[in-house]
Amino acid sequence: MDAGHLSHVSVFPGWIAGVTYHRGEGYRCWVINPDFAVLSDGEIYDQSQEAIAAGRLFIHYSIGAEPERGSRE
Repeated sequence: MDAGHLSHVSVFPGWIAGVTYHRGEGYRCWVINPDFAVLSDGEIYDQSQEAIAAGRLFIHYSIGAEPERGSRE
């Protein structure tokens, strides 16, 4: 199994969202919650921005916050 490499990390109070790149596959999103459980949606994304956006959205919904609205450039 290809371990991949870390390409992006975002930190929120009590949460961490990250993206790893796996050669020949694409980008994967993962989240570490306040209980230190590592979660993934199992999806493979073409771009790292798509993967980290999925992680951020998951965190926003998990903490009951409204997702950020704005441009997706």
